[in-house]
Amino acid sequence: MSTAGEKVPLPTVNEVKGWSKTEQLINFLRAQNLGLEDKHFNILREQEINGISFLRMNADKLMKYGLKGGPTETIAELIEKIKGERQDSELKSRLENAWVFNISYENGNSLRISEQDAYLAVGTRMLLQLFSGERTLDNLIGNYEPPSPWDVLALIAKYEDKKLEDATVILVVDGLHNIMSDINDGLNKNSSFYRTLTNIGDLSLSKTFVISCCTVTTAGPIENFIAESSRKRVFLPVPSLKPPTVTHGGIIKDVFDISDPIIRLLVSDCGGHGRALEVLQDSLSHDNIHNFNISDLMGSLRNTLENLYKKAFSYTSDEAKQIVRAVLTHKLLDLYQPIIKPTLTPDKVTRTGMFRFEKVGNSNYGFLTMPYIWLWIMVGQLADRDDPQLQHWRFDDYEEHLSKNDKSLATGYCSWQNFEFFNASFRCLKSRMLNEGEVISISEIYYGAKLNGDLRFKNHHLRLDTASQQVDTRSTRSNSGQWYVKCEHDTIDVRKCTHCIINGVFAPHGDVFLGLDTPGGVNEIHQYKLLNINSTFTQKNYNDEREKSASKDDYFIFITTKDNLNIEPPQNSGIVYKQNRDAYFGPFAGRAFIFAVEGPPNINTAGRAQLELVSQVGKIRAEQIITKRPFNNIQDAMIKTGMPKKILKRFKYE
Repeated sequence: MSTAGEKVPLPTVNEVKGWSKTEQLINFLRAQNLGLEDKHFNILREQEINGISFLRMNADKLMKYGLKGGPTETIAELIEKIKGERQDSELKSRLENAWVFNISYENGNSLRISEQDAYLAVGTRMLLQLFSGERTLDNLIGNYEPPSPWDVLALIAKYEDKKLEDATVILVVDGLHNIMSDINDGLNKNSSFYRTLTNIGDLSLSKTFVISCCTVTTAGPIENFIAESSRKRVFLPVPSLKPPTVTHGGIIKDVFDISDPIIRLLVSDCGGHGRALEVLQDSLSHDNIHNFNISDLMGSLRNTLENLYKKAFSYTSDEAKQIVRAVLTHKLLDLYQPIIKPTLTPDKVTRTGMFRFEKVGNSNYGFLTMPYIWLWIMVGQLADRDDPQLQHWRFDDYEEHLSKNDKSLATGYCSWQNFEFFNASFRCLKSRMLNEGEVISISEIYYGAKLNGDLRFKNHHLRLDTASQQVDTRSTRSNSGQWYVKCEHDTIDVRKCTHCIINGVFAPHGDVFLGLDTPGGVNEIHQYKLLNINSTFTQKNYNDEREKSASKDDYFIFITTKDNLNIEPPQNSGIVYKQNRDAYFGPFAGRAFIFAVEGPPNINTAGRAQLELVSQVGKIRAEQIITKRPFNNIQDAMIKTGMPKKILKRFKYE
């Protein structure tokens, strides 16, 4: 018996058909707590509605019998639910009892020279599965006429004494690319490959319920692989995979040790792409992560993936730049409208499986996304890829910069360790993906951040430099026309708006500043804070940081590792924190926060790879540290290694 407020589970269609009396139906409706009253049930009694007639009801009939609109809609919806559950249960039953064929043109079952018809070869391999190892493929080919898939299905139907149209068949054909004789067979409708693919698809058009699936390994836009067809085609997005697990001896284990910050970052760089994770796992299986040279490892991973997917990355420099720009600025795009020219739409870009399109609700609008490893490959296609401001984002050559005593160079993996350098460099990189002189806004540059107010300004390709001393970063009337700041490389006029400047160490003002090309001559100022879980940061703290760093008209950006901050930025201010970091940093989110949160590595226990992540520590210095440690303190490390204090103070000593 049900109690008030408790719904009885829906019956099956057959159960409802068994209700020969109206009272059985009424008892069910009462138990569903639909808000129906006795006057509604009396109408059902008057019409002598039983289970069978109930299932035939619709809204029009119910209203004709005298029910009002509300009860009519309620009952009609319930009837559809009961029928729907029948359909779902029937489909479930069909799939559970389906004849499943999983055949392959790989792993010893490649198309033989004597097989003249690749479609009939599908039937032969279906027959091979039925023999369950009693016969070999060559034995079947030599002793039997090649059967079509329908011939094999007819044999099974006869054996099971079942009508073929009542059967459910699932056919998976793996490795179909192995029957291609030419790279363009998919575009040639007369090729054996195209005809076979079409014939397999035709299996689903018969009275028998056939689900057919073919797998082909390729990379590139779909229109460059297979000819156009009048058949409807739906391109499914490639899902993002979580780090895989393996089961051994009944125990589930993670393939990657995500507790290690370096491995966690490398997995993050792969962005859930299955092949990238597979190549990374294969590389890591040969040795402990801490014994790797990190740039060699990632350089090898990058090269392997680029070679595997050459066609998928066959973009011109301009196309690559527009795709990277759309990703970094999180530009809102229409799936079917061009990014740069009529042929380059997000729909076309995502067909390769390398990129993803995150839709906004059920609309055609959304955002392009890509893993960091793909971004690295794409930047390598830019015409200005050798620009020093882009070079330091390339993993394979970061070590050549490590020996340079240049505090303004945030190179590759080194930049992860230094939160300040990283964020300033990221701002420069974004400027490089936009056109020189293009009018943009703060909201475009800082999409994803929590902002209050906006500014429009001319974009300039920024270069990074470091102030030689502490600088007051606020704009004033006196520095609105010209403002010269002495930096490591040059004396820079901030009002030229061509440089992003890192302030002197421990400056009581902003950490990073740059001039914005506006009529009023205002600044963009950054303040960075590494706040741990126990740190407190209030609205007053935020307001104080802004007041000491920026004037009223300047735009102030606060970037922190902290989460759950109850901060409302004042006018011309914004904040990037844990909750919105993925939206702002995109593919860079991992390196922006993982090492910032981890804090400095322990010089006495850090592995080789982790040591090399520290700014200005490459292969040679990492080896020095490993051979000379342990160190009691920074002075002990200076004596034993001969390294400068400014490098050694980037470690902790425990």
